[in-house]
This record gives sequence, structure tokens and C-alpha cells, in this order.
Amino acid sequence: MKVTAFLGSPRVNGNTDMLTMKLLDGAKQAGCDTEAVALRRLKIRPCVGCEKCWTKERPCAFHDDMIGLYETIASSDVLVFATPVYWYAPTAIMKAFIDRLVPFNRPQGRPLIEGKDAILITAYEEEGPTAAEPLLRMFDLSFEYLGVNLVDRLVVDGVGSKGAVLEKPEALDRAFEIGRKLKG
Repeated sequence: MKVTAFLGSPRVNGNTDMLTMKLLDGAKQAGCDTEAVALRRLKIRPCVGCEKCWTKERPCAFHDDMIGLYETIASSDVLVFATPVYWYAPTAIMKAFIDRLVPFNRPQGRPLIEGKDAILITAYEEEGPTAAEPLLRMFDLSFEYLGVNLVDRLVVDGVGSKGAVLEKPEALDRAFEIGRKLKG
């Protein structure tokens, strides 16, 4: 089983990254092949709604780093979407990535994503669930639209400063266990 995590945080080794790497450690222990893709290192243009992905064999009119990610997504069994909450939503880099998933909605793209499992990891500074609710709803609707199965989510509040999640060992343990439950 291949587990690919898409890191949507602009902050290197921040709380969201730490949680995701723990999940991948658990998945490795379960015998899975794992990969982490740091979206912050890639050039992904925003979707412009040109709909060329619907009329051509190419997955997109743009020739940026997202083109290579289409094969990565298609060859993965589990997709991990990891993003902190920024203004009650995913980061801009995660949102651009999600917007560019449109080619998987084409008739020839649908079988490449439909039925895959997804895991959502999010961390944020505010206390309580309210700040994450819009983000969680957006991902629920997006996964449903793509025919992707949300199998687990990890939502960690109260971790604004870099490394604050280290003071929440239960969250790190839960991330590891989510990964360990995956079957390699």
C-alpha cells in the first residue's frame, strides 16, 4: 500500500508537518510505502477554470509541478491532506493543490481517484473546534465530490507556535496510530 502525504504548510517542520511525519512513521511500521510531498517547494499555479482538462488528453493546460503530482495521486492508495488552518480554511498552497484536482473529475480521470482513502490532518492556534469547522466541511464536500473515502482525521487545536504540538504527545501518538492502522 502506498501512502502519500501532501504537506500544505508553508512552515518547514511546523506542527502540521510533525503530525504528518508521525503518521507516516506509523504507516511505515505497518509495512506501507510512504511519501511526503511538500507543496511549499513546488510551483503550482491556481486553476483558472479554462476547462481545457475536459477537452484535451492532457490533464491540465498548465505545465507546472502539479502535472507530476497527477501520477503520484493515481498511484497512491491513501492520500493524506495536511494543512494548518489559515483564516478558517486551508493554506493558499493547499487550496491551489485542491483546485487543480479538477482533472480527476473528467470521465477518464474519475477512475484514477474514486474509491481511494483519504486522511485529513489539521492543526491551528485557536482553542476549540469552531475555527476548524469551515475547513473540515470543505474537505468533507471535496472528498465526497471526488468519490474519495475519508477514513480518519486528526484535528489539533491550541498549537500556534512552531513546535507547540510537542507539548501534546497524545496528538502525536494518535497520528502514529492512524498510520499504524493502515495495512501495508
